[in-house]
Amino acid sequence: MLPEFRIFGPGISNPVPLEQLFARKRVEKVSKGQKTNTIKEEKSHDDSGLTYQAKSLKAYQLAESTNENQQVLQASQVMTTPVVTLFVQETASKALDILGKGDFRHIPVLSEQQSLIGMVSDRDIYRCMCGTSMGCMHCAEDKQSVLIEQVMKDEVLTASVDTDARYIARLFVEQRVGAMPIVEEDKLVGIVTRSDILKAVMLNLHLDVWK
Repeated sequence: MLPEFRIFGPGISNPVPLEQLFARKRVEKVSKGQKTNTIKEEKSHDDSGLTYQAKSLKAYQLAESTNENQQVLQASQVMTTPVVTLFVQETASKALDILGKGDFRHIPVLSEQQSLIGMVSDRDIYRCMCGTSMGCMHCAEDKQSVLIEQVMKDEVLTASVDTDARYIARLFVEQRVGAMPIVEEDKLVGIVTRSDILKAVMLNLHLDVWK
């Protein structure tokens, strides 16, 4: 079974095919209620004539079909749970306080119905809570009044609990993803950060799951 990635946001819950995800440089805007648009594949090939993303997908399928007993590190085995979250109507200053006390840099944002609709990072908060309005569209005179919904990223790439951790690690490098919420049956159940991946590597150096 191929790993499942989805984009969550306000009114959005769209699957992202693996070959499409690695064909683009970043997660692009998705219209509410629409299927993910087809992205034209980049014309970068190796010596065999295959595009790099097609070759990666083929390698993953081959690995699964050749050895059913091969050890695979899944997202559920490396994720952090429970997850520290914020509600969309809470303030950016509260997010800054939580980030200052924790050892993480990203906080998933939930709707009043507790659905995942966004993600806020320390960079988003610092940009908004800065001493000047430069580079921040939402800076108000009273910085304490800025809400999470004004500064959060409202389209979040997520993985499922059984997603191969290697693909999450690859996204961290290639797509500059900072953290990956883990969703099961449309519910947030965990989050994988760069630190989680590094810990998993250290604890599983004897396994071939990173090849």
